[in-house]
Amino acid sequence: PAAPPRGERPPLDLAAQLTGVVAVAALTAGLNEAGGRGWADPLVLGCLAAAPLAGALFLWLERRAAAPALPPRLLTGFRFPAALAVGVLLNLGFYGLLFLTTLYFQRHRGWDPLATGLALLPMGALVAVASPLSGRVAARVGTHVPAVAGLLTGAVGLLGWAAVGPHTPYALLVVPLLLAGFGTSFTMPSATVAAMEAAPPEVRGAASGAFNAARQLGSAIGVALFGTLAAASATSAFYAGMRLSALIAAGCFVTGAVLAAVSGPAAGTARPGRSSP
Repeated sequence: PAAPPRGERPPLDLAAQLTGVVAVAALTAGLNEAGGRGWADPLVLGCLAAAPLAGALFLWLERRAAAPALPPRLLTGFRFPAALAVGVLLNLGFYGLLFLTTLYFQRHRGWDPLATGLALLPMGALVAVASPLSGRVAARVGTHVPAVAGLLTGAVGLLGWAAVGPHTPYALLVVPLLLAGFGTSFTMPSATVAAMEAAPPEVRGAASGAFNAARQLGSAIGVALFGTLAAASATSAFYAGMRLSALIAAGCFVTGAVLAAVSGPAAGTARPGRSSP
């Protein structure tokens, strides 16, 4: 569509945005309710069926909107959709399992909120180191290298939670916490920059919003899905769900690493802030 005159703000594509909200709400509601109602419940099946239909309608409406929130040109090619997928997978794996670790410490180890927060502190303590380090590495070798390295490191940490039991010493949990926290923090700056590099300059504002929305979608799916997998009140069922969730979370990170590796810029492509040779 032609650009609107300067100073004139185009109308919001409210219909498309509402269908997007319906798609996300239906998906998360279906995943949430599956834990209590079962996967064959009509409400759960209805929500899970409505989500892709509403998502497809959202994309159809966006293609016809005068000022789309998600410009269709962003979805052409491979690099930006791959960056969106990395954002979804990263938050799905990390925040989904973070939700379960909180339940693990409080409900199954009997720790209070303060003790749980202190137990999780190693996971976030490396942010101050990992994020700036990721930027320095990306400036030298490109964004895909730290993204892949961070995702693989985080995958190892998340996989460590598959061996957690009711009496696992906390000292054995510190390494998985450190690896998951460092890997996620090391990945995020590079994944964000990679998404912006993959978008045409004239729609990078929309690209930033789409990437952040993709990350939040991943968080919502991760919490809903992993919460459902570990929803049973029986202790043995909780740990079975946690092991499965850890495997899924690690798989999300490995899949994200593959996408980040194959969607990197072609050789010889100049990075922002550096001139071509």
